[in-house]
This record gives sequence, C-alpha cells and structure tokens, in this order.
Amino acid sequence: MPTLTLKVSPEEARVIRAKARSENSTVSAFLRTRVLDAKPAKARRRVIKRHPVSGLLYDATDEGGPIVTHEQIKAALAAFP
Repeated sequence: MPTLTLKVSPEEARVIRAKARSENSTVSAFLRTRVLDAKPAKARRRVIKRHPVSGLLYDATDEGGPIVTHEQIKAALAAFP
C-alpha cells in the first residue's frame, strides 16, 4: 500500500490528533475519510460464543468471511507439534 506524508506544524498535529480521538478513530482513518469524502467504516459488532464441546470461546461474527470446515481444522491440527 502506498504511503503519503505531509508536513504540519506541532499545533496542527495536536488539532488533527484531537479531532481523530474525538471520533474514536486513528489519525490515518480520520484523514482518509476527510480527504476522500468517505463515510467512516461501520464498527463491526463482534459476537463471541462458547463451543459446546471444548468450552473454548470463538468469534461467531457472521461478516461473510470464509467458513472453516472440520476437515481444514483436522488438517491444521495434524501438523501441530
């Protein structure tokens, strides 16, 4: 990913950081939304569940990501030392 830099005075840097902090955003995300006139990304609501057999917690958020199959888990654990 290309990196862009800009020079600002110490006072301007404080103002930019304060505005980013007030929007609960990083400086990069804050500047990106301002420069590109983009809406900030919607915060993802995480769903944590407990596995009924193992009792371990896992991320059950359904965001259309890849689904891991039982066979993939077994293959990964087979190579685990």
